[in-house]
Amino acid sequence: MGRPELPVDPAAGPVQRLAHDLRELRRSAGGVSYRTMAKKAGFSVTTLAKAASGERLPSLPVLRA
Repeated sequence: MGRPELPVDPAAGPVQRLAHDLRELRRSAGGVSYRTMAKKAGFSVTTLAKAASGERLPSLPVLRA
């Protein structure tokens, strides 16, 4: 089991809102692990986790994956 994600405030700005939405999408898909998503998406676990961190905007290819 990985580390728990730090909270992200969707009202803090558009990057945080996107991160919140990505997390909600992951939860609605059954809480798929980043490792499982990485295998299917072709990006590293770190890249996918950073996309949902709310620290900066992920690239379009990462979002599409």
